[in-house]
This record gives sequence, structure tokens and C-alpha cells, in this order.
Amino acid sequence: MADKIATDFLSKIKAKSGEAIKWFKKIVKQTQRAAFPATTGRKEFTGERSIGVTRKPLIGRMYLFQYKAKWDEILPYWDMWPLIFPFDYAKNGFYGINLHYLAPNDRTDLMIRLIKAQGGSGNLTERYKLRLSYDIITKFKPAIPCIKRYLFGQVRGTGMYGIGGEDWSYAAALPLQKFQKQSAKYVWNQSAQMY
Repeated sequence: MADKIATDFLSKIKAKSGEAIKWFKKIVKQTQRAAFPATTGRKEFTGERSIGVTRKPLIGRMYLFQYKAKWDEILPYWDMWPLIFPFDYAKNGFYGINLHYLAPNDRTDLMIRLIKAQGGSGNLTERYKLRLSYDIITKFKPAIPCIKRYLFGQVRGTGMYGIGGEDWSYAAALPLQKFQKQSAKYVWNQSAQMY
């Protein structure tokens, strides 16, 4: 009788081991998110949540990438992990709105305004993109400190990780920024003085 119970127990363990491993990985991931939101968030958006990696971004899509400012020694601060919506191409690079230059609540407000400016209806799907131009962007004063120029040659790592529309709110809410030379709070205060 005991042998049958032990055999049944062993077979149930083997059958449930895959589910148990998935459960454990989920718990570990949740714990990491709580303890290290920036690092975990960057890993997610450069891994399983990315909709693809590119060296040349599409206008109106959201991207996260690692960046080394060309003039880092003279800049008062800069973001090593920009979260951007590109809006125009430039020689050897592009212009984009880096949401990290705004505090999280202000990011949300700006994104809502930009989405509403698109008119029409629909859902934020994986391939959704904003129709952006300098004229549209500058109608919204909080966007002005976010306008930055990026050089393709200064992008580090694999490239730019695309973020699908259904994940934009998640990406904007996470503390993915990594400002150099100044704290995020300082940068946000500087940006707020511009609008």
C-alpha cells in the first residue's frame, strides 16, 4: 500500500514539475520586478516583450535602447537608456521624443495627448505607430524638453528594441531611465521649468 502511494506521489510530482517550474519562475520574476524595476524592465523590453530589434527605427513607434552620448563630457546630463518615439530622420541619426525626460505622470499625460492628436479610433496593437512631426509635437509644451537628436553610431548593444502599442503604458510607467551626471528628479525638475 505504501509503495503504491509513493509511486502515485512520484508520478504526480513528475507530471506537475513543469507547472511548478513555471510557477516558481513567475514568482521570481515578480520579486525581481518589485526589487529591481529598472533592471528587470529593461531586460523584459530587450527580451521577451520586444517586437524586434532594429538599427534604424520607424517613425512613430516606441523604442528602448542603450546609448552613449557623443558629447557626454560637456552635456550636463543625458539618458543612457532612452525610451523614444522617433519623429524625423537626420544625417547619421534621427530626432525623437525621449519620455524619460518627464516624470512618470507627465509622460502619461503627454502620451495621451499625442494619441488623441491622431484622431480616429482603434486599439494600441503591437504594430501601432503615431503619426508624428515637429509641428504636432511642439503643440504640447511638455514634449519640448524631450526632443533629442540621436546618432546611429552612438547606439550601443544589439540595437533598438521595438515596443508594441499594447505595452506603451507599461514601458512609460517603469523607471527604465538611467541618467548620467544627475538624478532623475533633477532632470524632471529641469524639464518642468521649460513648460
